[in-house]
Amino acid sequence: MAMKIMYLVDYYGGAQAGTEGQLLQLIQHLDRSRYEPAMTVLRTSDFIQHTLFCCQVRVLNITKMTSLRSILKVVRYAWVLRREGYRLVHCFLNDVSIIAPPILRLFGIRVLVSRRDMGFWYSSWRLAVLRFVGLFVDRYVANCQAVCSVTHQQEWVPYKKISVIYNGVLPHAATVGEVTPVLDLPEVSSFGPVVGIVANLKPIKRIDVLIKAFAVICKQCPAARLVVVGMDGQSQRGQSMREDLEVLADELGIRGHVVFTGGVEATGPYISRFDVAVLCSESEGFSNAILEYMRAGRPIICTNTGGNPELIQDGVNGFLVPVGNVDALSDRLGRLLFDRELAQRLGDAARKSIRSTYSHTRMVTEQMICYDQVLSVTPSNQQLSPVSRVVQ
Repeated sequence: MAMKIMYLVDYYGGAQAGTEGQLLQLIQHLDRSRYEPAMTVLRTSDFIQHTLFCCQVRVLNITKMTSLRSILKVVRYAWVLRREGYRLVHCFLNDVSIIAPPILRLFGIRVLVSRRDMGFWYSSWRLAVLRFVGLFVDRYVANCQAVCSVTHQQEWVPYKKISVIYNGVLPHAATVGEVTPVLDLPEVSSFGPVVGIVANLKPIKRIDVLIKAFAVICKQCPAARLVVVGMDGQSQRGQSMREDLEVLADELGIRGHVVFTGGVEATGPYISRFDVAVLCSESEGFSNAILEYMRAGRPIICTNTGGNPELIQDGVNGFLVPVGNVDALSDRLGRLLFDRELAQRLGDAARKSIRSTYSHTRMVTEQMICYDQVLSVTPSNQQLSPVSRVVQ
């Protein structure tokens, strides 16, 4: 009989975002003879309301995590799960990991918590709570060594309780609706070389640095275009991030050279048109965007932060640049745009490395092994591979 497992998340708005896409991939490819998955969200979304998901979905309608009403809802929820025979809950996003673990353990349900970023959301009070809550968590799963280290150092989680399981990427379509790449994109098809980035418009993504570096390239190659693929967000002033970036591009005299696509369901067709793919975040866990770039065989430039160096070896399968360094970024852009042999070599190396290490099959298999270990049902011949070992 398949074992019931519940995925508990703050919010699910669709598979376009990296973490949500990884969760969908995991649920879709779990061995149904071993596991019966379901998902619970704290807050509903248009996607949840209008899309047929790949498993049963429940909505708790919790908006404020620390209110008494919310705590009582989680208590009742845990009681229902126990009554229905759930033995394991996987807390996949941040908010749920603050309140749920102690309550779930009170009802005898084992708890696994994912950590997928470098802790940009930490605060003094959150860390105090998380260090206490960690006593009730059976296992943490980090998606790279850098995230593992931050979790250990900041949340005081012993290394022996943390498994590292790298994100996986499908060999072809990675998200719902993504099919064979379409190269005839009106925004860029009639132009010269394309520099591209896939990132939602947030201050932490430092797209302003990319625009400044691209302005240098435009002087050398006026036909070049910068394509920014991602949903708009808020700037640090609470205004539209896209508007701020458009103003910056206008001030630099390159507004006509920068294309903002907004959010798209399938990023693959855009990535396939990139001549150089960039990610210049100031903080990054283990980037799904970089995985997608690698899958497409694009030459990559990314910042030397978080889990990026675990994916990209400088000069081997891409370039690493310091965070916020416009000069270094513009230099690498120029090298890849004007030396296509170098760009081809780095892109080919990136594609080869993803096939050998970051397959979705490996990610799902190692996650299932982790579940078995937490539930103490691991066959004697099963163990986590070196990539996803429990860090000692």
